[in-house]
Amino acid sequence: MKFKINTLILSLFLSMFLTSSFAQQASPSGQKIIDLMVGTWQVSKVYEGKKELKSDADTTIQTMEFTREAKFISRTNQHKIDSGLFRVNENHKILYLESAENKDAPPTEWSISLKDNMLTLAGRGSPQAASFKYLYVRKSGAKSRK
Repeated sequence: MKFKINTLILSLFLSMFLTSSFAQQASPSGQKIIDLMVGTWQVSKVYEGKKELKSDADTTIQTMEFTREAKFISRTNQHKIDSGLFRVNENHKILYLESAENKDAPPTEWSISLKDNMLTLAGRGSPQAASFKYLYVRKSGAKSRK
């Protein structure tokens, strides 16, 4: 009987330890992407495939703003070009943008990475969308941790 109780206690302890270990591996900093991306981001580079597209007036002043209310606003030259809602799949690092301007369109999908206050969005879905990658630098908002 004592052996069964000790085995049960050991099993419970190990399951709690392993669960906390996996949770820590998923988010070592304890912060979620969705929290770190809140703020305003300015385009720094745009790629089509591996080729960097040259900066012009439209891309150098393009910004993307993410709010705590899970809303986004995309601007070029201070003019709103799109807005709507966003959500993030933290496990797969996918950003979904649902346009309020084009309600009939499905949400666009982007692979997302965030490091050193650099936000990278790589297109997903159609081959044309998948060929584009945008690098943003933080203009305002919370600073990300490494």
